[in-house]
Formats: sequence, structure tokens, C-alpha cells
Amino acid sequence: MIFYLPGCDVRKNHPEAVGKMTAYMEDQGLRQAVCCRKDLGYIGEDDEIIQNCTLCDLVLRERLPENTVRSLYEFLLDTGFDFPDYYGRVITVQDCWRTRNNRPLQDAVRECLRQMHFTVREVAENYENTRFCGVWLNNPAAPDLSAVTPELTAYLDQYRTILTPAEQQEKMKEWVSQYNTEYTAVYCNGCERGIRLGGGHPVHMIELLTRDL
Repeated sequence: MIFYLPGCDVRKNHPEAVGKMTAYMEDQGLRQAVCCRKDLGYIGEDDEIIQNCTLCDLVLRERLPENTVRSLYEFLLDTGFDFPDYYGRVITVQDCWRTRNNRPLQDAVRECLRQMHFTVREVAENYENTRFCGVWLNNPAAPDLSAVTPELTAYLDQYRTILTPAEQQEKMKEWVSQYNTEYTAVYCNGCERGIRLGGGHPVHMIELLTRDL
């Protein structure tokens, strides 16, 4: 069986878009999964999980190491999804630090943008060189994350630098200043929040994909 995990924060931030995509995925025969931090005993060892959250991806890989976990974007490219048309609009794509070791996901995001007829602009630090995740690593880890993924939390703590809210905003303003397009395509909640904090205009991939659904 294949499960679709929209991501709690993605659903909270983009309820209408997630509702549309969830309906589409159910039409494709997928079953909706619950939060990655809750009980996952209903997922069998041969089941596949399609996720739409960069943090869910990392959590699932620790909690269910024997299962196949792929991004929504890879799945859509393999299933004949009818992509909306943006008629050559130019957009910057922002890779997330959480995905720097997940080239298939990063490539799929760009291919989805191309399928939607965007002209894609890159930032200097992209793919495996990206170091951006908004202010996610400038704040303490969430307790419920630490409880279910101790290995991931310990790893992340090596990169965590706590900053004050004012310092975080200044850092995000500096980062956003490099963009030379009006909008930035993101596929991470932390990246979306950080770009907005810095005065930029992030657009989550889930919103772009569901415009005509």
C-alpha cells in the first residue's frame, strides 16, 4: 500500500491546497497517513510513503528505515499528473538544508516547475551546497521531535545556533536580498517562514501545483 503524508504544518499553512492534493492522491488509490510523530504501527514494512514535508522525510527515515519514502514531486512526475501552466513566468527555487543529501527530491522539484512552464532561476548555494532552512536551526528543537527521533535531534543540534528574534529577522533580510525575482518557490515550511520574515515572497510548491485542481 502507498500512503500520502501531507505534513501537519503544510496542512496548517495551506489547508485548501492540501485538501485538493489529498483528494487527488486518494483518487490515485493512496491512503492518507497521520502525523509522522504519532504512532505509525498501521504502516506495514512493505508500504511506501509519499511525503510533502522535508522534516517528515527525515523523521520517517529514522522511524521507518525499511520503508520507501519519496517526495510528492517525484510521485507526481511518475503518475501523469496534469500540471497547471504558468506560461514562462520566472521564479527562483530555494533548496532546503534538510534536503542537501536528497538529490532526487531536489531534481523533482525543478522538473515539476518546468512541467508548469516556469523559467527557473537558481541561487548560488543550491543542491548539496544549500545551507538555508529559514530560522529553523536558530531555535530550540521541538520536544515532540526529540522524543521520537533522538538520532536526528542529536545530529541537528550540531548545526543549531540560537538567535534572538531580532537577529533572526536581520539574518533573513540579508538572505532574501540575493533574490532577483519577485517570487521564490519553496518546498519547506522553515524556508517559507524564513523568506517571509526577511521580506521576501515565498510560494509553496503545493500552492503552485493545485491551482487548477
